[in-house]
Amino acid sequence: MLELDTMKESAFYIWLSRAFGSPLIYIEVLAAAMIPIGWIGAKFLDLSGAAEVLAWMVPLTVFVTSLIVGICYATYSLFTNDASRPAAAGVANGLTTDTRPCIRFLGWEATEAPPISPQGGETQINERPWLTRVTFTNEPDLPASDLIAQKVAGHIEFYDASRDSFLFGMVGQWSSDAEGETETVAPSQIDMLSDATPYYLNLVLKYDEDEECYGINNDTAVRAPVDWRDEKRKLEQGLYTVKVMVHGTNVAETFWFGLINRGSGRRVRILQIST
Repeated sequence: MLELDTMKESAFYIWLSRAFGSPLIYIEVLAAAMIPIGWIGAKFLDLSGAAEVLAWMVPLTVFVTSLIVGICYATYSLFTNDASRPAAAGVANGLTTDTRPCIRFLGWEATEAPPISPQGGETQINERPWLTRVTFTNEPDLPASDLIAQKVAGHIEFYDASRDSFLFGMVGQWSSDAEGETETVAPSQIDMLSDATPYYLNLVLKYDEDEECYGINNDTAVRAPVDWRDEKRKLEQGLYTVKVMVHGTNVAETFWFGLINRGSGRRVRILQIST
């Protein structure tokens, strides 16, 4: 329900921005202002007949015509363009969409954190926390060995549910495999092969007994070395919006997610949402 509602809201705002975008909005505002001015001017100048009608009919015609053009354009472009797919933005560094890497979202999972800290030292905790992470793959339309996505980083931003308040941002931490084990220092940049290999980007860490979860990346080892509970990246129980910007050589794509922290005894859930 959250994903559906957000998609509807996003589509509506995209439609509005195109229907009433510049330069049409300026023409509409000017024409709307000229309608009463023309009518008052005709009365003041004591015009009659066709001149009186034309004084306000001409700006009214311009206003209605520009309004119809904007509505038709917005409706057409919304139904003919895939606005939810970041790759639809077109060309990156001179490469068309079918001859460059294409990062796709595969899913999410909650997996046990490794028994070592990102810094490599033994942790001082008795219970292993859970990592909630999202999975991406490089799956171009025309798979080829030369379409490797190089030096790919994930910049993560956390917002409240309505996206009105920015909470914090960080450079993402990539996990190396499906079991959640990471290198001594997990990479913040990776090369993504174009063979549908999954790559895992960590978002938050949560202990089962905690109400809160915490953003996690390579900085966590320094910011919270004992138990990884980074107080400045704490998310209370509730709903949040997460923006993940995946960028690298010939790669620049953005994904939006809903993050649900369900509190004590429950793991964090992720929903993909549109822009």
